[in-house]
Amino acid sequence: MFFQYLLTKYDPATKTVRQFWVSENALDGIANAQQRAFMEIPVDDQNPLDDEAARRVGGTILMSLVSQFPELRPLALITDGQGNKIMDLTDGGKKSPFGE
Repeated sequence: MFFQYLLTKYDPATKTVRQFWVSENALDGIANAQQRAFMEIPVDDQNPLDDEAARRVGGTILMSLVSQFPELRPLALITDGQGNKIMDLTDGGKKSPFGE
């Protein structure tokens, strides 16, 4: 059994975020394929896969899409589950970390 990677992609033509499963063996044939950790989240009894972990993973995915597709910047808003804004790139929100 091969490990499965989750690929997240934005399709500007249909204005949809899509996710795909990619089998580990699909990457075996790619010359010089590198795996480089972008983010690591410890998972154990003290660090469960809870809402906060989901926000961190999801927020990182959204930030990667927003950095590549400027048209998504005015739509980017993530809260901490208590209504407090963690990331707000919407009109009138915090300045984008990616510049204008």
